[in-house]
Amino acid sequence: MSNMSGAGLPQLVQEIKLASENIRKADEANRQELEGIKASVNELYKRTGRPGAEWSSDLTDERKDAAAMVIAKHSLDVPKYETTEYQPGRAQVDEAVMAMHGLRQLIRHGDPNKLSAEVRKSLSSFSFGANSFALSPVMANRTLSCLVDPTDLSGLVDNVSISGPSLQFLIDNARMALAAWQCESNCFSNNPSPDLNEGLGTLNIKPETIRMVVCATSDLLEDASFDVEGWLFRKISEGMRATVNAAILLGDGVGKPLGLMSPGGGIPVCQVSPATAPGQFSFQDLLMLKYEIPIQWLDGASYLMNQRTFALLQTMSSADGRPLFGQFGTNAPGTGFSFAGSPINIVTQMPDVAAGATPVAFGNWKRAYTIVTRKLPTMQIDPYSAGFCRLFKFEARIGGAPLCPNAARLLRIN
Repeated sequence: MSNMSGAGLPQLVQEIKLASENIRKADEANRQELEGIKASVNELYKRTGRPGAEWSSDLTDERKDAAAMVIAKHSLDVPKYETTEYQPGRAQVDEAVMAMHGLRQLIRHGDPNKLSAEVRKSLSSFSFGANSFALSPVMANRTLSCLVDPTDLSGLVDNVSISGPSLQFLIDNARMALAAWQCESNCFSNNPSPDLNEGLGTLNIKPETIRMVVCATSDLLEDASFDVEGWLFRKISEGMRATVNAAILLGDGVGKPLGLMSPGGGIPVCQVSPATAPGQFSFQDLLMLKYEIPIQWLDGASYLMNQRTFALLQTMSSADGRPLFGQFGTNAPGTGFSFAGSPINIVTQMPDVAAGATPVAFGNWKRAYTIVTRKLPTMQIDPYSAGFCRLFKFEARIGGAPLCPNAARLLRIN
């Protein structure tokens, strides 16, 4: 009996191994079948244009721009309290791609009747009236390229898209009286208690309209062998970009954003040390300026100065002529200039060092300033008003104001 059981044991083990292998193969086949079903269902969702469908596998640069165009238009059409993250469907991206192609053709010949019915329908989804069209993000970034330029002011401050006439904040600048220990007070330390309404207020940032017109002859647009669309948007970029950034820095708030350096902006101004030579600044002044802002805003704060001011900082030397500093930063990608552990942003619009000027600023610019965008940059084609010249009218609605002036400081030269 024991010999029979001993002889049958290896065969039983073999049968168990064979059964396990069969089970493994069956599980693998089932897994592959489920993956195939999942892929087929996802492809079906993509073809039906389900919002949020995973079409990322075929996202070329053009489709990425088209998807961003749909999202940007949606963000201006819905209330700001919508909490769900919007993702365009494949059909919406296809429509945006077709609208971008149609807009380029329209720039060339200026006649919407030459476009196919399908292209005209796509353009109508991104139009504002008969001849006014929303630009794709590529065109919008060229129009307001400061939004993506890390050394430009619009890229440093906070940017918000709104769907209403203005952006309003509740302000609370009142601090309750401090508490006290029992042994330090007979009653409550803040008795009588101050009114909670004291110090409450509102800040209203209203978007203002910015416009620019470019004139091009029909001959140029019809016969040009170069990238006339890129040339057109480069002209707009140079004009609108300079205007927006100048307003962010020096705007008076009348029909334009209120600037960071405007007296009405409320950003505190610090004087250089009395020991500093007239018309100059020292590295000690920059260090003291940094720690004038409240400590909670130091994380993410940076300096603003133009290249000539930065050059003066680099050329500072000791009494025996030895340079105080080495090279600030490198030219390697992703690196930049810094001082005392804080980044230095070279902003060409900042004033030069001179008596009475404020050539250096330091602050957490995301907290200190906010730009609001009410309307996407749009283009209106006007082939009638200028005779043989075709007018391209660009318009956007942008506003801005210091949101928390206490998060920044300006340095004034004696």
